[in-house]
Amino acid sequence: MKLRILLLILVPPVLFLLCALAILWIPLPQPFPPPFSGERNRISAITTGILGAMYVVGLAAYVITSVLRAGRILDPVLVPAGLASKSYLVFGRQYHGMIQGREVRVYFVPPQGISPAQLTVHVFASPGTRMSIGQKRPLLNGTDCTQLNAGELGLGPLQVYARDEESARTLLADPATRAALRRLVDDQEAPGSREVYLQPKSVWMRARPRRITEGQLRQWLDDLLVLAEASERKLDPSAACT
Repeated sequence: MKLRILLLILVPPVLFLLCALAILWIPLPQPFPPPFSGERNRISAITTGILGAMYVVGLAAYVITSVLRAGRILDPVLVPAGLASKSYLVFGRQYHGMIQGREVRVYFVPPQGISPAQLTVHVFASPGTRMSIGQKRPLLNGTDCTQLNAGELGLGPLQVYARDEESARTLLADPATRAALRRLVDDQEAPGSREVYLQPKSVWMRARPRRITEGQLRQWLDDLLVLAEASERKLDPSAACT
């Protein structure tokens, strides 16, 4: 889409210039004025001005429509799953609803210029611990969380931070939980940064994906639901951090 927009910006002005020169230069029979005359110049200016105005309006409409369409790329997965779609930050979309008996909220803003897309997916749950996992140090982990040895936990080379190391080890002892976290954070087929957080009221992912396929989004939702279920099943929600 970016290449198409770039071509739409660069090519038409060249064509308008050629059109203006053609109107000025091409000999035409009477009653048209002679080439390069003042009257022919006015005809050229009026014609290219009208075409230019139509081009600007059309280009603006195309860009806005394309961006709005890009903001709805998650609809084919999330709307059939039962989530209601609404506008979010002008060009983005937000989705709210229930999946497998859990409240789910998704916020998506499509890429704009050099800025990548922004995606957050919340699955509401009551984990018994506060934890964050990322390829690099997650930006939102609490200052009182301690970095754990991800290699010992079966999550190398990820970075894992937790407030309660014992609770984190209990949760990550489950192979299905570790596999879900690796798919969420370290899937090499889904380029871009991703972080996963367990907090008092939700299990959620924050991502800056370069691209999103329907299959990847479905997998991320499934894995977050797995984490939500595991965090409540294996940990004591009454011990949740506040």
